[in-house]
Amino acid sequence: MGFFPTEPPEPPSEEADEDWLAYARFDGHTVPGAVPEPIVVASTPLVTVLATLTVSEDALGITWHTVARRIPAGAARDQLALRDAARRGPLPDEFLRLGVAYDDGRTVTNLPWEDDEDEDTDDERPLAWRMRGGSGTPTVTTTSVLIVPGPDAGPVTLVCEWPAMDVPESRATVPHDVIDRARLLAITIEPIDEG
Repeated sequence: MGFFPTEPPEPPSEEADEDWLAYARFDGHTVPGAVPEPIVVASTPLVTVLATLTVSEDALGITWHTVARRIPAGAARDQLALRDAARRGPLPDEFLRLGVAYDDGRTVTNLPWEDDEDEDTDDERPLAWRMRGGSGTPTVTTTSVLIVPGPDAGPVTLVCEWPAMDVPESRATVPHDVIDRARLLAITIEPIDEG
């Protein structure tokens, strides 16, 4: 079995624990530092998958870029529809799988289901994959995500697989010192002191 499972787990609980009122107040904000170079995760005659990274104390930002040398056929063009279909059945080959692995063994993916099984080790928080948006054309797309929490130490491995576009499971590792230098460039804006 590879990095990406192909069958969904049991349906997750529908309870949400987000505090939507948090958007109404300013508690401070961090503009992350950027890793200076894009990382090529996979490249085939049909498509290249790259990532650009930003880093703060609390999160790892990733913008995934896919550059296809021809328009993906059929269902591979509509990743949102594939995501919805895969919630109810096997993961289609046309679905672009993206993932992240931290050096401590924690992983997270863009797969359309949530894993009910918390595999916490040493009380580490599991990683969360939070979508931030995307854009594109029929051949060039970007998808931005936030991985929370950010990496504490060790390298970060980016993983992708896209069977319908002849992309086997592929990995690229970003050394910890590169991530740490970007984290040092982050700028935090504090809230107004009311006192």
